[in-house]
Amino acid sequence: MYRAVIAFYLLSAFAAGQTFRPNIPRAWDDGEVEAFQVPLAQRDRSPRFLNSREYYGLKVRPIYRTYPVYAPGREPAGYMEGLKQKEPEIVFDPSRLRTKQDWINAGEVVFDSSPFPRDPGLPLPMALVAGAPATRDGVIPYFRYVIRKKGVVEIGGATSCAACHTRLMPDGAVLKGSQGNLPLGRIFAADAARAISGRWTLFGAPWVVKREEFESISIYEYARRNAAMQPGVQARHGTTDLSPSKVPSLIGLQEIRYLDSTGLTRHRSIGDLMRYAIVNYGLDITAHYGDFQPSPVSNGFAENGTRFGDEQLYALALYIYSLKPPPNPNRLDKQAVHGQRVFQQQGCVGCHTPPLYTNNKLTPAQGFNVPEDLRRTIDILDVSVGTDPILATQTRRGTGFYKVPSLRGVWYRNAFGHSGQAETLEEWLDPERLRDDYVPKGFHLGPGPIKGHEFGLKLFHDDKEALIAFLKTL
Repeated sequence: MYRAVIAFYLLSAFAAGQTFRPNIPRAWDDGEVEAFQVPLAQRDRSPRFLNSREYYGLKVRPIYRTYPVYAPGREPAGYMEGLKQKEPEIVFDPSRLRTKQDWINAGEVVFDSSPFPRDPGLPLPMALVAGAPATRDGVIPYFRYVIRKKGVVEIGGATSCAACHTRLMPDGAVLKGSQGNLPLGRIFAADAARAISGRWTLFGAPWVVKREEFESISIYEYARRNAAMQPGVQARHGTTDLSPSKVPSLIGLQEIRYLDSTGLTRHRSIGDLMRYAIVNYGLDITAHYGDFQPSPVSNGFAENGTRFGDEQLYALALYIYSLKPPPNPNRLDKQAVHGQRVFQQQGCVGCHTPPLYTNNKLTPAQGFNVPEDLRRTIDILDVSVGTDPILATQTRRGTGFYKVPSLRGVWYRNAFGHSGQAETLEEWLDPERLRDDYVPKGFHLGPGPIKGHEFGLKLFHDDKEALIAFLKTL
């Protein structure tokens, strides 16, 4: 039935003059779902999701036109009153998409949309808006207003792709798809009394820490952990507020073979990216991890059991694949050319192989013994670089591995290390970070070393400066 509907839609689109023939896979195919994730480090806790019949039984969520959100006091006169006069308008209509660019543009609409917009007057949305950077025009680029009912203006919260993957650049430009710089951790810290209530659902892993011990921390400790997360770092669901994850850039993602810092999701095709979006819009919250289910209902699926349609997810994936980096102001000058030679001489190309500047492999976390069957099914560089293993071994995204990250775009990114303990490249290549009394400039909960990945720490000063200059040209 599903394929017949898709075939009818495609025939109708071609008859209407469509020039691009989309090859839309069935995103939630049971066989593909079985194989698209790497098993967790504790194999019997690997997630089990609802089946395709249950998934496709959910209603497709309509996507409405959205409008800019302004910083408090920066919106044009009469702006909110004008929004309340607007009629709801559904803007994603695949029958009207003719060219590939049409699909990409529609994917940007999906990127900006939020599964469950909320009243902007509620405490958390107000905290989000108040804590967000704004452009010179006063626009907050991470969120959008949406009208689903005339007279009611809602705000897409921190659940859109745009909220985490939008970066406001120093020159005021908005870079979509990048590592974001919305300070979500610090915003949640300011509303810790409310945010802590969902902590077990987001981060609970009873095979690591029992619920009683997990919930014994105070609101003040929860706030402290979140306040320590700088922009570009957050404790996304399935990680932990003791070892959060740096927000990845989506630019250049089409060539990356594993997704998440822990390489949790294989990226073999556009269908895998669509499945990744499905899972990260809340399906992982309802999954069973052995006998543990974080919640029978997730935020992303709370509105009467709705989901994104496959056409919406396909458009979203095409948009992500289309993303380009901003113009790089750093040139391959004499110093950078010297740094390129240092990069080659030090053997950095073995892991960070040009032109992607990653070898697209996974490395075992410290202390993780690689099961023999995984050596035959995933790409492994069997060398541990000794970084903090918590994210890879003690969370719901923990596969026992870390992926070798790409170095492209490091000139405009921050937060180095899996949890962003080093804020800059300079700090990452500073041997002082190995001292027991070191105070990291990125995420930290007290003094202590940033362990692991000691490559480049023993370089002479001029060689190190040259290496950093080269890396900033990538």
